[in-house]
Amino acid sequence: MKGQDLVIQYQEIWDEFKNSNLNKSTASNNDKLLDRGFVFQFDEGVNNVDILFTGINPSYSKGSNSETHFYNKNDVETKSYFKPFNSIVKELKENKNYNKKVTWSHLDMLVFRETQQSYIENELLKTENGVDFIYKQLMVSKKILEYLNPKIIVASNTSARSLLGRDKFVKDKKEYGFWMNYDFEFDYSLGADKIVNNSNIKPYVFFTSMLSGQRALDKGSRQRLIWHINKILNEI
Repeated sequence: MKGQDLVIQYQEIWDEFKNSNLNKSTASNNDKLLDRGFVFQFDEGVNNVDILFTGINPSYSKGSNSETHFYNKNDVETKSYFKPFNSIVKELKENKNYNKKVTWSHLDMLVFRETQQSYIENELLKTENGVDFIYKQLMVSKKILEYLNPKIIVASNTSARSLLGRDKFVKDKKEYGFWMNYDFEFDYSLGADKIVNNSNIKPYVFFTSMLSGQRALDKGSRQRLIWHINKILNEI
């Protein structure tokens, strides 16, 4: 899988919606949503990773420039956003109780640039175009996720849970919240959810609180998460 091929796939989505009512300013920034471009992390040649950390979408701060590209995590992993991931990986490696060197990557499920994630629920999900815009990005991201083929996914956001399909349901013969359409079963022997309806991947999934910020995991929960990751990597 090549990063530039993914850029082309995302660009096709941007071209489809650039003249739609989605391409407007938001409360966080006057620049039009699609005119901001898109960015995403993708490490070419890296797959079968031990851990995949998932995010929702890249931010777009005041003074940002329009950009359309992918980047390697090694180029940016010293930035604050990546510090929680590096911290977990470092703990697994340097703690004598684990002594485990792991490979990891990161995936934003959506690639449009917007600082306020509430924009998804408050704006995009309320229009047919917005739902379609999200869904088509997720189908590209699903290809990336399955290419990365992680052993463990750490989904540290309630929206990530929904977009993976964990909360899907059927009511009055209508389907809701399917998105990536993964099925999950809880593995009681290992204490974690597992994706079970895909022949390409069968990762264990931790649905956690944020890894940084005001709503971040407390120290005890973080310690248990790292212990749990290590246990599953040992078992599988």
